[in-house]
Amino acid sequence: MQDGMRDGGDRVELRRLPRVMGGLEVLRADFRRSSFAPHFHDDYTVGLITRGANRFRYRRQRVVAPLGTLCLADPGEVHTGDVQEGGWSYWSVHIPPSALAALAAELDGPGDTAPDFATGVIDDAEAVRRFAAFFQALHAAAPALAVEVRAVEALAHLIGRHAAHHPARPPAAGDAALARRARDLLAARAAEPVSLAELEAATGAGRYRLIRAFRAAYGMPPCAWQTQRRLITARALIGAGQPIADAAAATGFADQAHLTRLFKRSFGYTPGAFLRVWGMAAPSS
Repeated sequence: MQDGMRDGGDRVELRRLPRVMGGLEVLRADFRRSSFAPHFHDDYTVGLITRGANRFRYRRQRVVAPLGTLCLADPGEVHTGDVQEGGWSYWSVHIPPSALAALAAELDGPGDTAPDFATGVIDDAEAVRRFAAFFQALHAAAPALAVEVRAVEALAHLIGRHAAHHPARPPAAGDAALARRARDLLAARAAEPVSLAELEAATGAGRYRLIRAFRAAYGMPPCAWQTQRRLITARALIGAGQPIADAAAATGFADQAHLTRLFKRSFGYTPGAFLRVWGMAAPSS
């Protein structure tokens, strides 16, 4: 669900992801006029600065999150927000403490304590890259599985690198077998949406361990593997003479344009060019 709002020179877009990690809220904002009085949130808040700099007070200190960094607030921590020198823009995500505690337990062993972050500004290129991938997947209307995988990977990195007492856990025995079980489910339901919850139920593994094991076994996350399986199947259908639009529908793509874009990105040529190489006339170009 998405809602866009404009107030003066500010623009705000709010999205709710009720099925991702217990319910996430994502905000895309361009603040040019508004400043924020001291306040706090019940959830964790992580923001990726995309323009300007976010200047705010956090834990009794004045801090600055410039372009290309993350700003962060733990639940219940009072903070402000000041607009100066043209303001600032960012993507932010609100994460329920229970969801982050569950992910931290996967990384650091059993427990129900939510992680603690000591600083309100994080300058970590890899963390920025992962959060940018999550927000970009959401902006591009990527499949729900892809969005959730990006969210889990970004938050797991944040916990593993920046939370107190949460070092990353080494790979566990049996990871290759659980990766195969996840792959088999994705292959059997290649044309259907598959959630991380379903993969967890099929493998008996937590989502972070599952994604890490899958990447180790197949070189990509589950969502990307499923997309490649769809593309390979679509290519075979098109090569057998099925109209491109029909092949797109049969393999789970939103439409012909969606298939064409990903087909070219993976194979270097469009479905129409593929047909021409095979000496056929495309039923739908």
